[in-house]
Amino acid sequence: MSRVRLAVRALRLALNRAHADPTADYDAASSDYDTFFSPVMGGHSTAALAEVPIAPGDSVVELACGTGHLTAEIIRRLDGRGAVRAVDKSPGMLDVAREKVRALTAGTPGLGVELSVGDMDSFIRGLPDRSADLVVVGWAICYTKPTRLLAEIGRVLRPGGRVLVIETRADAHQALTEGLEKVFADDPSLLTSLIRVALPKNAATVARWFTKAGLTVTGQRDGAQVIPAHTPAAVLEWVQRSGAAAGFKTAVDNGREQLVLDRVEAGLAELLRKKGTLEIQHTFVVVTGAKPVAPRARHGARTGEEAGVA
Repeated sequence: MSRVRLAVRALRLALNRAHADPTADYDAASSDYDTFFSPVMGGHSTAALAEVPIAPGDSVVELACGTGHLTAEIIRRLDGRGAVRAVDKSPGMLDVAREKVRALTAGTPGLGVELSVGDMDSFIRGLPDRSADLVVVGWAICYTKPTRLLAEIGRVLRPGGRVLVIETRADAHQALTEGLEKVFADDPSLLTSLIRVALPKNAATVARWFTKAGLTVTGQRDGAQVIPAHTPAAVLEWVQRSGAAAGFKTAVDNGREQLVLDRVEAGLAELLRKKGTLEIQHTFVVVTGAKPVAPRARHGARTGEEAGVA
C-alpha cells in the first residue's frame, strides 16, 4: 500500500510540474567534486575521451563541463590551437573550471576557450550549423531529452564530426536508490519534487538514441566502478559530495532533509548487517558516434547547379 501512495504522490507532483533542480546539489558539491568524484570516475572520463580523435585546430563543444576535468584534457590535446566552447548550469562548478582552465590557456593566442553558465539545451540551440568537430557530454545527458539533444548535436557537427557521451546507468548505486525509495514509500509527504533523469539501462540504449538522432554509432561499452565507501555514513558522504545525489536538495521537504538521510543510513546499516559488506557500484556507459558524411554524387550525375537548379 505504501508504494501505491508513493505512486499517487509522484503522479500529483508530475501533474503540477514539480520537478527537482540539480543545480543546488552541484553548487554544494563543487568544492569537493575534484576530491570525491574526479579521482574515482575521472579516469573513466579521460579513457572515454581517448576514444574520439582530437587534433590541434579542432573546434570542441562540451555540454555540462562541471569542474572542467574533461575541459582541461581537451585543451591539452588541442596543443595551443583550436576552440573550446563549454557550458554548465552550476555557477559553483563553473567557477572551479575557470580556475583550472586559466592556467592552461595562458600564452596560447591560437586557442579560444569560452566557458558559459547556462542550460545545455539552450546553449547548443544557439550554436551555428556545422560549427564543431567534436561534442562531448559527460555525465549529463540524463537531465535532458536525449534524442532531441543528440539531434541538435548532429546539426552542430560538421560532416564526419564526432560525439562522445558518458553517462551513469540506471542500476548505479542500487542499494542506495532502493533505500531512498523505501523511505519515500513509507512517508510520501517527504517527497516534494520529482527528480527527472533519463538514465539508460545500458550502452545499447544510448546507441539507439544516437541512431534515432541520425548519428552513426562508432563504439559502445558498459563499465562499473566500486565507489571507495564501505560504511553507510561514507556512502552518503560520497554521493552528496560527489554530485551523485543531484536533485536531492530540492526533491525533499524543506527542513526534513536530515531525517531522510538518517533513515537511508539506517537502511544501509541493516543491509550491511545482513550481507556483511556494503559494495556500491557506479555503473556507466560510454558511446561514441559521428555525423555521417554526405554520400558523393554518382559518376555522371549532375549537381543541382549544373542542372540549372537555383
